[in-house]
Amino acid sequence: MKVITAKEDDAPAIGALIAESFAELDYARWLVDDPDDWRKIAPRYFEAEVRHAVARGVVYTVSDLSAAVVVFDGNAEPEPASERERWLEDTTGPYHDRFARFEAALLAPRPSKPHRYGSLVAVRSTGRGKGAGSLLLDHHHRVLDERGQDVYGEASSKKLEGFFARHGYTMLGPPVTLDGQELVQPMWREARRPG
Repeated sequence: MKVITAKEDDAPAIGALIAESFAELDYARWLVDDPDDWRKIAPRYFEAEVRHAVARGVVYTVSDLSAAVVVFDGNAEPEPASERERWLEDTTGPYHDRFARFEAALLAPRPSKPHRYGSLVAVRSTGRGKGAGSLLLDHHHRVLDERGQDVYGEASSKKLEGFFARHGYTMLGPPVTLDGQELVQPMWREARRPG
């Protein structure tokens, strides 16, 4: 398996991968409680996130696009709020309120100091446990360590908290909770600076 940097043309396939990979997560079911609606909305939503990361960050993947890590500059200026809101409403339809609340809740625990934002890690269900996610994350961390950059992310399950902990992350504050449900756990990894 070889790590490659995704291009904009890869966005539809990687968006579909993320939607499929995340479908069973608690936060996905909180966002869109109907599986058919998830299959319609989520690929478009994640495709746009991938396109955004290709333009303003980086997306690492493997040659068959069966795994991906989507990364943003954590301190970059966000899209204009009105444009994001319009796009979000068009994309998520009747679930707009939940997506808007979720996105707002994800901003609150983000650190103000410089960092990269590893927003999405996805592996096709048939490829899990074979090392693709670790390969991509390790590659990402080597790049960050060379640059002395810290990284922030969110673990969307207890199992993923352990996965990220094995890759040097620690919990950063309490879980993001909406409507009494813990949806993601903020995580932080300090760069392993030389010396």
